[in-house]
Order: sequence, then C-alpha cells, then structure tokens
Amino acid sequence: DFIAEIIYAGKKENNIEEDIRYLNLNTDNKALQRNKLLEEANSEFILWLSDNSQIEEGLLEEFIEVLEETPDAEVIYPNEIVVIENNEQIKNFADLYNNESLVLNDLPLEKHIPEYGVLTKKSIFENLGKFNEDFKEYEFHRFLLLNIKNLKLKLSDLSFVRVKPNSFIDTSFASKTYRDALNIYSLEKDMFPHLSWDENRELAQSTAYTMIGDALASYHDFYNATDYYRKALISFHNKHTLEKLIKAYVDMGLFENAKQLLSKEQGLSEEEIEKYKSDIEKIEKLISELEKGVEEGKLDEVLFALNDVIQIYQGAPIYNIAGVVQFYKGDIQSAYRFFYKAVIINPLEENILRNLTDVAKQIGKEEEVIALVKRILE
Repeated sequence: DFIAEIIYAGKKENNIEEDIRYLNLNTDNKALQRNKLLEEANSEFILWLSDNSQIEEGLLEEFIEVLEETPDAEVIYPNEIVVIENNEQIKNFADLYNNESLVLNDLPLEKHIPEYGVLTKKSIFENLGKFNEDFKEYEFHRFLLLNIKNLKLKLSDLSFVRVKPNSFIDTSFASKTYRDALNIYSLEKDMFPHLSWDENRELAQSTAYTMIGDALASYHDFYNATDYYRKALISFHNKHTLEKLIKAYVDMGLFENAKQLLSKEQGLSEEEIEKYKSDIEKIEKLISELEKGVEEGKLDEVLFALNDVIQIYQGAPIYNIAGVVQFYKGDIQSAYRFFYKAVIINPLEENILRNLTDVAKQIGKEEEVIALVKRILE
C-alpha cells in the first residue's frame, strides 16, 4: 500500500525477492551508495534502511499520518531500539519540528536522530546537494547537521527502528563534521546561546571551548580536544578544564605533557599534584610491562592482561600494543583496526603512525590512512 519500489545498493543473492532493483555496487562507501540510490529513486519520499536495521510494525502507517498532519516535514524520523548482542536499549528522541536548531545546543546530532528508518523528501537533496562521499561512514548525520537550519524535521513518536550497530566505528568522520560545523554556526547565537556572553565574555568563551573539547574527546579526537581545552584556559583559567586537558594528554600517551601541567602555578594543591603523578606513573608502568611482554613473545599473556588494563585506561598506547599483538599473531585486519584507533587518539606519535602505515600497505589501505590523518590534522 505504501511502497512504490525497493532499491538495493548491493548485489543480488539467492532466495531474494525478485521485485527488488539491484544496483550491484562494489563499495562500502555509504555516501556513494546513498547518492546512487538517490539517482535511481523515482519517488519523492525515500525510506533509508540498511542490512542491520529493521522497522517495527506500524511504522509506515504512522509515517503517513505524520505527513498528513505536517505536510511541510522533509525528514521524518522514528525512535530507535539499539540491539547489542541480546541487550536492547531504547532511545526516545525529542520532536524537533520548528525547533531544528536546538540540536546545535546539544551535539552530537546522533543523540537526536537515528541513521536508519528515516524518511526524507528527495527534493531536499536536489536543493541542498547530495551526500559528501569523503564522509562515507557519517554522511547522513553530516548532511543533516550542516543543513539543519534549512530543514523541517518531525518525530513519529509511536514509530521505532531496530538497529544492530557495527562493532568498529570511525569516529574521525564525526569529529571533522563537528569541527566543520563550528565554522558555519555562531558559538554565541547558535551553539551556546545559554551562556552569559554579555555578563562575563571570558568565562562564557572558556565554557564554550571546554564543551567543544568534551564533544571532540567523546569522538576520541584528543588532538583537537586539547587545542580547545588550551583555548579555554587562556580565556579563563580554571581547574575543571585543566583536569580535562591533563586527562586528554594521558589518553594520547603524552605523559610528559601531562606532567608539565602539574604545578601549584596551575592551581593544583600539593595533594592533587602527587595523586596525578602517581596515577600517571602507574599507567606508564603498566604500558612498559606490556611492551616488555610483547618483546619477550608472551603474546597470549599480554592479550589477557590487556582485557584488564583497558578497564582502567584506554589510551593510544594500549590500542597500539593490541595492534602489535594481533600483527604478530597473524591477524592483520584486527591489527589494522587497533592501530587505526590508536592514530585517531594520537596522530602525532610516529611509532603508532608507522605501524598503521606498514599494515595499511599490506592490505591496500594506504589512501584510507592518508585521509584519516588529513581529517584529524586539518
């Protein structure tokens, strides 16, 4: 009653319905897939789904009702059920209709809108442009975020999409999108209007920069997060931001940088300085012991120990060690993913970057690594 056609970006397999149009695309670039699907689609309304998503019963009928009630809606989205193994997490989203810009006060955008089970008007892509194929894993949310002021979004509050997320997500796409948004929207008017800019501009600016740093840190982009934490401290020096900067350096594995901030001049007490030093030295010792275990060929012991260590420290050195272990065990793909994550956290460490580059050459992903480093550093 509601579906005019079904178009699938992938290849036809056995026992698949015959009334599906297959594009037979040989790519995992989701932005390219979406753009090709847009070119092929004949309907004004497009419902985006993936192999790992499933709409719950009644969604189509409810979407039609929403369209009838709000015909100017251009993006209709459901609530989400995230399935990880046997656990389900329900995400009930807020209705952004006529308040779309509110998401700019509480990024990232994926907190507000799911990726799949979303209905869009085809005309918005004709007016605003298609998906950016350089952002293959984050293309949908990027399109929405950078065009949020020009879109009408509406929640179908009785609808749900069930999604099984991928185990590995390249967060550098989201981080670059967030930083690009900072160049489009005003901190004062769009992103942090609730801060007291007129009463105390230095404090407001420091708070905004700290919150930006937090958002980037949530994507494991500590390289850019530290930049904003430093800007925040220059605007208005405070212990809250200082502690975040110290932690970010520790996560990057830049322990000496973290230690240089441990002084009374920075506003820390003697007890705080000693505690930070002790905690950092414990992490350094753990890393040293793990690296020694790898050198001695105790790969299984190191792998077992990593499961415990990662509960208390998930910095770049840990992912690098995990990559080395997987490389020596012959699992090149896993080694690549661990090195990749380590570089996202710290793109400055030459040894980590060299490890990733060497593995990338073996599996033909040199261009992917170059693009990753460019995304983080530019």
